[in-house]
This record gives sequence, C-alpha cells and structure tokens, in this order.
Amino acid sequence: MVWLVPSNYDISDKCNLRREGCLFFEGDDYGRYKDANDDLSWDSFFADEASRRVNFAYIAGAEPGLELNRIRLAAKHIRSGVVFTNGTRPIPDDVNYQIHISLWGGQEQTEYLRVVDTTSRAIQNYADDPRAHFVYTINSVNINEIYKTAQRLHDAGQRLTFSYFSPTVKYLRKLADGTANDGAFFRFSQAEQNLVMTADDFQRARQAIVQVLSDFRETIVYSLDYDDWISHPDGVYTLDPETGVAIDCGMRQTFQHRHYNVDLTPSQEKCCSPNVSCSGCRAYAQGYGTYLHRFRGSRRDSIQFAQWLAVWELWARLFLGITVPESLVPEGQMSHDPSRPHPRRDLSAQYGNA
Repeated sequence: MVWLVPSNYDISDKCNLRREGCLFFEGDDYGRYKDANDDLSWDSFFADEASRRVNFAYIAGAEPGLELNRIRLAAKHIRSGVVFTNGTRPIPDDVNYQIHISLWGGQEQTEYLRVVDTTSRAIQNYADDPRAHFVYTINSVNINEIYKTAQRLHDAGQRLTFSYFSPTVKYLRKLADGTANDGAFFRFSQAEQNLVMTADDFQRARQAIVQVLSDFRETIVYSLDYDDWISHPDGVYTLDPETGVAIDCGMRQTFQHRHYNVDLTPSQEKCCSPNVSCSGCRAYAQGYGTYLHRFRGSRRDSIQFAQWLAVWELWARLFLGITVPESLVPEGQMSHDPSRPHPRRDLSAQYGNA
C-alpha cells in the first residue's frame, strides 16, 4: 500500500485576472514573500520535497499557469498532483497532473466577476484533455448560470464539478465596514449585495445541481452526499473561540503536510488558504480533505460509511484521475449516480422528483 503524502505549493504570485473576492489577493499575506525567480532553485526545492516522501502536489498560487516551467519541475520530482488554474494558459501535455479549471459562470457572469470571459478560452485550451475537470465555484450571483454552463460543457464533451465561494477575512471585514469599492478585487461588493451564500442561495444551488445531475449524467462529477455536508448552513468546522481558526480542518498544516510560499519558505499560517475565513470556508480541496479526514466518525454507521466511500471514489476521480472499481463502493453510491435517493433528507418536497 502506498500512502498519500501531499503538500501545497504557491508557485506564482501573479495573475492575469481580477476576480472579485480573490482568496489569494483579497488578503494581506501574499505581499510578504519575494518570488524565488530561479528554475534551479525550484528544481532543487521539488527534489528535496520528493526526498521527504511527498508524492502528491497541490499546485496553486495566484495563477500557476503563468509559471509552466515550475509545474514541469514539480511533475519531474513528485509523481502525482493537481494544478488549480483559471484555464487561460494550457498546461503542457507532458505534465501528468490533473488539471482543475475554475469557472465562475457563463460569459456574462464571468466577465462581471473576473473582468474577462475565460470560459470559452478554457474550453478550447482543454478540449479532449483527459486531465481536465472544470470546477464551477458557486456564489450568490451566478446560481442562475449553472444550468446553461453545464449544458455548454456537456456539448463540448467536458466534465464539471462544483465548489462554493469562501470569503476571506478581509472581504468580510470590508463588507462589515462599508469599505469603498476599488478597481481590483473588491470592485462591486457591498453589504447588501455580495458573493456570500445565504441559506436561500444554498437551496437554489442545490436545486440547480440536482437538475444538471439528472440532465447531464455523464458530464457532472459530483456527490449529493458531499454537497449536503459542505453546504450545511452552520458551516463544517468547529472554531477556536479565541482565534476563529478551525480546529478540525483536515487540511491544516502538519509536520508532513506543508504549504510553501513563492519564496520557497514554509508558511506559518493555519493552512494553504490563510486568507479564507474558517467560519465560512467551503473551499474545494480543503473541503474534500476534511470530509475524508473524518473517516473515524463515519465508519461505525453503515449509511455514513457508504457515503464516505462514495466521496472517496469521487475524490479519486477528481484528484487522481482514476475510477474506483464499482465493486469497492456500495451499490447506488457511485458519485455519478444522480438517481439514487438522498439518505438524510427527502428532496422531493423541495425540488420535485429529480
């Protein structure tokens, strides 16, 4: 058996977009680190990471697609990984990592939220690419575009999954203080209209997800069990009352699991997304890491254990690019099966028969 030993790497402090509420730039920590702008240094660094038995790399940044050589160097030394990108720059075929491409809606909403429409370019860049999954980050203003975006990706032969907007501490503080908008990463948000999801927003998003799971079965790679957990209105983490930091997050830094900044120094912060407020964190990789980390709480209940196995199968498809044999997952629990009933609540009263 090979144990997964992951770590996180910010390989870029630059981006070609200005996304509202950006988890990287709508915070204060990124300015502390000077880019180690030297391929030899990055090559040696990733070799050292492999020597400490890291075998899975989470590659992020601001936009990692702007630093293709660094992605290649990571893949040279660390055999598996995933690149989180906006999709505007194609990742070379010789990089055997999964590619997760963030989406923020259709053309209209993407231009509104990211200044330019990146969806068309991303679909073109990753046409017929088996490494690619598109990740639709749901927020309060783009729920109505879930269906037509899913249909567009279905027609293009792509795969789609979902995430939820996670506000940064600074973003929430600006909303509370009534801070004036700027021309960068806080262009239009105000206390009365912003990206933060409400309970009603989560209900509308769930309805849209159920619909696209039904209509585009082969396109959507997602789990209703996971969605039920990650979208819980009370949040998914227990917070330290003094610091507000999650004490039960599965992606917290440890001696083995580290987060490195662009200057190649290990972060001293709580996790790989230090700007995000733990109170409203439903971030993509962090959410899956936490859900799977809570295995011990699921194994004694047959229904919860079946759900856990199904989410593990989903994670393997998304992050490793492998399909778990159906014999290893309880019948009716595969992540691509939208027809199965939800085990913890009857959705028909809210959404009809999906």
